[in-house]
Amino acid sequence: MNWWVLSRKVPALAALTAATTFISLALGQSYLPVPALVGGAGHFLLAALLTVIPAVMWLAFTARARIPAETVSVRAVHRFDVSLAAAGATLSLSLAVLGHFLGADAVALAVGRNTAFYFGVALVLNPLTGARAGAPLLVAVPLVLAVGGWQAGGRGPQPWAIPLHDAASLPALCAGLAVFLTGTVFGSIRAPRLIP
Repeated sequence: MNWWVLSRKVPALAALTAATTFISLALGQSYLPVPALVGGAGHFLLAALLTVIPAVMWLAFTARARIPAETVSVRAVHRFDVSLAAAGATLSLSLAVLGHFLGADAVALAVGRNTAFYFGVALVLNPLTGARAGAPLLVAVPLVLAVGGWQAGGRGPQPWAIPLHDAASLPALCAGLAVFLTGTVFGSIRAPRLIP
């Protein structure tokens, strides 16, 4: 088990996830203006952009040791990786909820929701594209959402653009958690794609 902890850099991922959550909480309601494809301009919560970092690093750390021997080992290593992603999302959600109850900005709930959402997307990408190709694709997700996720006339985010919704949006929270649970199940069932 020590080889898995070392190859996946578990302590570094835990520290990075906690640090990203705290930085996102500290930034609060800082917005970045972005051009929208459907006219007008949208805005993107900076904390929603930063929350992609733990999932990207999870993909990068799992890609470091992806060798064919792992797929034929007695232990299902990819399930350990899914558990690590689930632990990272749970850590961020817990810190965000704790921050919310301790009086942090209302964005705290969005930070936890978005981190779980991005981990869910990473868990889907890993078996489909492999971790090495999945990391840049995951980085593109918030950029695509920022540009194409707004309704015409600036009436708000599209229903599918989960990270763009307000922190208090219950449908966005449910959708973000659904993406995370779907990714967890999919990643547990299907082993990652090995791409040299």
